[in-house]
Amino acid sequence: MSARDVAGKLRRLLFVVPYVAKHPDGVAVEDLAKKLGVDRDEMLADLELLTQVGPPDGDPGEYLLVSVEDGRVFIDLAHRLTRPLRLTPAEGCSLLLGIRALRGSGIAPFDASMESAERKLLGALGRDAGEAETLATGTVVSEPDQVVAGHLRRLVTAARRHVTVEIDYVSASRHQAAHRRVDPYGIVHHAGEWYVVGHCHNRGDVRTFRIDRIAALVDTTERFKPPADFDLEAYRRERLYVPSADAVTVRVHLEPLAVTRIGANWPVGEVTTEDDGSAEILIDCEGFEWVTGWVLGLGRHAWIVGPDEARAAMRERIARVRAALPAV
Repeated sequence: MSARDVAGKLRRLLFVVPYVAKHPDGVAVEDLAKKLGVDRDEMLADLELLTQVGPPDGDPGEYLLVSVEDGRVFIDLAHRLTRPLRLTPAEGCSLLLGIRALRGSGIAPFDASMESAERKLLGALGRDAGEAETLATGTVVSEPDQVVAGHLRRLVTAARRHVTVEIDYVSASRHQAAHRRVDPYGIVHHAGEWYVVGHCHNRGDVRTFRIDRIAALVDTTERFKPPADFDLEAYRRERLYVPSADAVTVRVHLEPLAVTRIGANWPVGEVTTEDDGSAEILIDCEGFEWVTGWVLGLGRHAWIVGPDEARAAMRERIARVRAALPAV
């Protein structure tokens, strides 16, 4: 074989390996031969040569696994030949903080696995591991107290096993615990707080409960089937609101008729319903224009309980409306 023939074969082999490897369904031998300008027999001879590729002290096939099945060529690359994951120090720091936050939260039952993952991450970072470790060390991740951590562990397990739980829940607008029966769909960490999202049997709808407000938690023997169309991440984006530092929490009382008018169109906020059909909602507002207009639209069946500046804004809004009315 001439040097020119050897060079041509080498070029073909260097092309074939990555080309076929990126086609998980394989490539027809005839198509490959046509693409490279050789006949079928020569193409098969090239593939036979590839089957012998391996380290000097190893076995053929240790780098590449080449097979021809039903007239199609398949090539699987060994893990060592795939492109390694490369992380910047900042990306490594983010992953380290995530692992350490989970370990500190007490909700993950895989401590040994997370320790192993942390070691592998630092190993994969190589010479950047020191910088990532320095960044992570300079960042504080708060840990929940032991009661919250205990609730988190049990709720994670209940959500994973689809087990109904009973809780005593103290809402922000009440000072006594209300007993709830809940099917936990999942756990969300949002704006620095842990929440369990699930179907509340008492209210007949999906509700969000802040875990540090759960006074008591009991597992039941009842199992539930979560709805197939429920998307926890979509729920978090659409229903959980992160107020700005300037936001003010406004408490609104709603009589039963106002609750009926609202129907399913509740604004984002924490709702507490009473046995008589009335409700209170806590709404985080960055100004009072919207909330005063919303309450005004519900007529005399809703009013702002507090704070005082929100009540003053409501009085001003009513005065503006009255001033705009035509004289009789």
